[in-house]
Amino acid sequence: MTTLTPIHICSLDAAKELELSLYDGVITIEDSNVRDPLRIYSDHPKQLILCFDDINEPIDEYIVPQESHVKRAINFAENIRGGSLLIHCHAGISRSSAIALAIIANNDGIGNEIKSIKTLEYINPNCRPNKSIVRLTDDLLKRNNMLYKNVSKVLGYDQI
Repeated sequence: MTTLTPIHICSLDAAKELELSLYDGVITIEDSNVRDPLRIYSDHPKQLILCFDDINEPIDEYIVPQESHVKRAINFAENIRGGSLLIHCHAGISRSSAIALAIIANNDGIGNEIKSIKTLEYINPNCRPNKSIVRLTDDLLKRNNMLYKNVSKVLGYDQI
């Protein structure tokens, strides 16, 4: 295992107020109906834009999280390893926290799921990871549902 990229999680509004050039990478998770998206029009920092909604099952025209979203985020983080990473969604609570958990769990390796969840909680004490993304991460990283089973227990709430 290598050193985890420093991660900062926040809302879209907070991200718009930050000095983004201080980061090596930005993962922007936006709603399918975003009206004022955050775009970085320079080579630094690198930006990954993921578009899906904070839902767990198909609803109307909204976009359900997919394994490809998780894969792209993990690959992006691996490419900036050692640098700093900002992950934001609309509220900075559910989707961004779940994507951060995927990145952390990938770095920590199999058998360290509780450690990964506690790291997420340290980074974002108000996190409530999107359950679809946690399940997708479990499948992708072959964690035998250990992230999903433990996230609500470790974070102290009933439903994710």
